[in-house]
Formats: sequence, C-alpha cells, structure tokens
Amino acid sequence: MTGMTVKHVRIADQVVEALQDWFRASELLPGMRLPPERELAARFGVSRTSVRDALGRLELLGYLDIRQGDGTYVRRPDGETVSQPFRHLVNSLPDNAADLLEFRCMLEPEVAAMAALRLTPVGRKALLDSLERQQTLLDHSTRLSREDVLFHKTLAQISGNTVVLRVLETLQSLMRDVHTVVLPVASAQATLEEHQRIIQAVLAQDRDGARQAMTAHLKGVTEAYLHATLSRCP
Repeated sequence: MTGMTVKHVRIADQVVEALQDWFRASELLPGMRLPPERELAARFGVSRTSVRDALGRLELLGYLDIRQGDGTYVRRPDGETVSQPFRHLVNSLPDNAADLLEFRCMLEPEVAAMAALRLTPVGRKALLDSLERQQTLLDHSTRLSREDVLFHKTLAQISGNTVVLRVLETLQSLMRDVHTVVLPVASAQATLEEHQRIIQAVLAQDRDGARQAMTAHLKGVTEAYLHATLSRCP
C-alpha cells in the first residue's frame, strides 16, 4: 500500500468521525439530505474522493442512504447499526455473552416495572396481542424467537423511554447468537409461561411483580445459556 493510499484512508476515517459527530450533535436528523460532496469537501478541508469514500462507509454502516441522482440522506440508526462495532468483541470472547446476559438482568426488570407504571390502553392491547401470537407459535421455533424479541421490545416501548428502547434494540442485536444457543435448550412452553407471568403483572400495574417476574425469566435464560455452552466443552 502506498503512502498516498494510507494518507487517503486516514483522511476518510477522519471524515467518517466528523460526520458521526455531526449526527450526534443532532444537526443532521433522519430524513435530512446532506450537502453536496463539494460542500462537504470544503467544510472538512479534504478532497471529494475522501468525502465519497467516507459516505460509502457510512452507508454500509446504515447511517446514510445514497440515492443516485437524488442525493444522500440521513437514516435513523437502528439496533443492528449501533451494535456493529461491538459484534466482533462479543463473538470473539464467550465471557462477553455472559456479560450481556448479566446486563439484561440489570436492565430489563426495571423496564418491566416501568411498563407497569406507564401502561396505556394501547400498551395493554399490544401485550395481549403478543401473548396470543406466542401461544399460536409454540411449534414454530424460528417465528417464536422473533416474537420473543418483539415481546421484550414491546415492554420497552410501553416504558415510554426512548433511550431504553434504543439500548434494548442494540442489546437484542448483539444477543442474536445467544438466542440461537438458548432456543434448543429452553422449553418454549416454560418461556411462554414466564412471559405470561410478566404480562399479568404489567397488566395489573404491579411494578414489583413485573420486576420479579422478569428477573425470574432472565435467570432461566442465563441458566439455559450456561448449560448449553458448558455442554459443548470436550
């Protein structure tokens, strides 16, 4: 690799970081169109080639939508986008998966308690609909897994805290491989019953009950994961 190429890559990296700082400062909101490449190049004092490279990287990461002939638009990063920098770390060190599960145990019982406190008629219907879907999907593990993720996301939505929702979406994306390990071990019926207890407590607006039910559920998930990973050891 030539020195010129190395220099170009480093400059493009700096443009990526500068644009991400711009996003975080909320000056560039989802749906907004970025200025043309020449204006960005002038703003950052770099070549249009470096700007083009940086925009391409940010599109791959999910932050931008480049529309030929129309312009480049800001996207709202989802949990999948935000989790990308951490995915290699999680996959490379098994203990990190256990740390993620521990973090869930710290976060989600409080999410359930908050959902019980802030339950609305719309939230009540969403939980009842989720329970009904889970009951009909007991024999369809892949679809049930997706519904499991949606159930936990629904609780975060009911909590009314957008930061909690974004954190949970990121966590769920990172936990995807853990779900693959746990599903063959955990009983679908047992999981459904645990979810049902959480839902009953939230519907009764019993904050302590919702917190305890979620804690018990996540304890079971953690034990299933540890059992599955230990059983793979020679």
